[in-house]
Amino acid sequence: MTKKVRNAFQYINRRLHWIAIFMLVFFTLFPLYWGITSSFKSYTAIYQVPPQLFPVNPLLRAYRYVFNFRGFYRFLFNSTFLAVTSSFLAVSLSVLAAYGFSRFKFKFSSIFFMMFLIPRIIPRASLIIPLFELWSGLGFLNSYVSLIVSYTATAIPLNTMVLTGFFGTIPTALEESAAIDGASMRQRIWHIILPLSKPAIITVSVMSLREAWNEFPFVLTLTTETAMRTLPYQLFMMRDAMGIEDWPVVLAFATVTIVPILVFYLIFQRTVTSGLIEGAIKE
Repeated sequence: MTKKVRNAFQYINRRLHWIAIFMLVFFTLFPLYWGITSSFKSYTAIYQVPPQLFPVNPLLRAYRYVFNFRGFYRFLFNSTFLAVTSSFLAVSLSVLAAYGFSRFKFKFSSIFFMMFLIPRIIPRASLIIPLFELWSGLGFLNSYVSLIVSYTATAIPLNTMVLTGFFGTIPTALEESAAIDGASMRQRIWHIILPLSKPAIITVSVMSLREAWNEFPFVLTLTTETAMRTLPYQLFMMRDAMGIEDWPVVLAFATVTIVPILVFYLIFQRTVTSGLIEGAIKE
């Protein structure tokens, strides 16, 4: 009887496991599916009861409106430029910081490393007023400089943590052999550390790019000119721009905003996963 009860519990646990996974996937993907399919509906069809799970007569009206929206390509350029530039700077600086933490041990190095990560756990909303005062006093409001520096500074701590863990798994004997052959520190980083750390580099690059692409509080606070808006900022302003709640247009704009970074992430999904796992393990 005990064995039968145990088998019954194991059977139920397996089924509950798959039910939990199904519910998690459903609640994660269904809003995305609903948003994308609704962007192809007409203005009236989106309010239809019962709702259409798939548009009966798909329309491109919302996407034509988005791509012809005044300033759209400027917003797209701003998002791309800020994301790529800040990600490049954040990854470059994080490589140097992580190399120092993983290779040079000094007094209180562990405490300093923890202090280096503290800015990451500070809520971003609490940084808005100090950053506004700082950049306003320096005269850099409505400029790419304030946004790039702010984006870069917030991405460096997490990138450094991941890269430090990954660099710690690379045997120091490789660098010691290269140093004996006359390789400088720059050459050792460029020809040994970076090639062996490709998964980790791609991981932090994707994370930095995603965070910069989706960033909203800083651009909302540090910019007032329309020409400096990014796609997430303009998505927030869509209702005021149209004057009415044209949900197919709003959802089309949201789709155009999230699809590039979603595709980019899916392309490097396996590399990001392995980079995070290996970066979390220190030998």
